[in-house]
Amino acid sequence: MAIDVKRKRRIEGLITTWSFCIFWWFFFGIIGILVAPWFEFKGDWWITFVGGILLIGAIAETIRFTAMRRGKRKRLESLISSWSFFLFFVLLFYIVGNLLAEWWGYEAWWVWLIIGLSLMSAVTSTIRFFVYKEIEPIVTEVTASVQVEEIPEPVKTAKFCQSCGQTVEGTEKFCANCGSPIE
Repeated sequence: MAIDVKRKRRIEGLITTWSFCIFWWFFFGIIGILVAPWFEFKGDWWITFVGGILLIGAIAETIRFTAMRRGKRKRLESLISSWSFFLFFVLLFYIVGNLLAEWWGYEAWWVWLIIGLSLMSAVTSTIRFFVYKEIEPIVTEVTASVQVEEIPEPVKTAKFCQSCGQTVEGTEKFCANCGSPIE
């Protein structure tokens, strides 16, 4: 029952992220820029930026949903986050900052440095994801036999009263027959 609830929540999350993304691109992109020119493509760069963020989130949610079905959640978090950061930096610094808003030109070397470093991180996490395997516990079978020695029970020696010769049980301090102290 719990598995069905988790799967249902993952499906709802997937549908929600793609719904937001499609709504944003349809309303602001198609209607707001192309059909009714409420916005300009280059002047209103925030529309592309927010739409890009929504698209990155929807793609990340789709990858997470697919991998969760295959049981690769642990290593997948690193992969998704590194590629999401790379796409975010490309969107912010290159598409919005250079092409749309024209905050800087192609000569801004630091833009390419940030994009390059995030790309290297994404490629590294991809290689790590496909090369390394999940650590599984190693279970080995013990085949050695253990011989158990039987320890004989201690021999009980009978105690006798020194006065009357009556047999005395283990921890008595006085003889039950004559009342003399037992040593």
